[in-house]
Amino acid sequence: MEHSLLTTLIGAFLVWEALLLIPMVPGKLVDTRDFSSLPRWQYNGFNAYLTSLGLASFVVAGFAMAGQGWVFVAALVLSLGYAVVFAADLGAVFPVVPDRLPVQLLVLEAIALASAGVGVVIAIQGIRL
Repeated sequence: MEHSLLTTLIGAFLVWEALLLIPMVPGKLVDTRDFSSLPRWQYNGFNAYLTSLGLASFVVAGFAMAGQGWVFVAALVLSLGYAVVFAADLGAVFPVVPDRLPVQLLVLEAIALASAGVGVVIAIQGIRL
């Protein structure tokens, strides 16, 4: 597959989502909630999932810039992964901790959830072509 506008868009989207995720790492810059009530394995697993999501996004974005057609399927999976993690946090499904969701985190997660929806649409369009 040759390089196209859709591959550029999906690559840019994946970088955008990963960059949005960076300040939202639990217990850091924006997400200042106390996660000590979670079992250590859940906290570490959650961080591993977020780290894998971000790193995979950068890798797939690189392949998108190389014009690889399979990136749309990977981007769909990653977009759904972002949507699930942000919807679960915003919906107080996981992680559930006593602290309230900081306003900055709420805003960033809402933006990231909406853009994950855009990523799903771009990925589906790329798969259809």
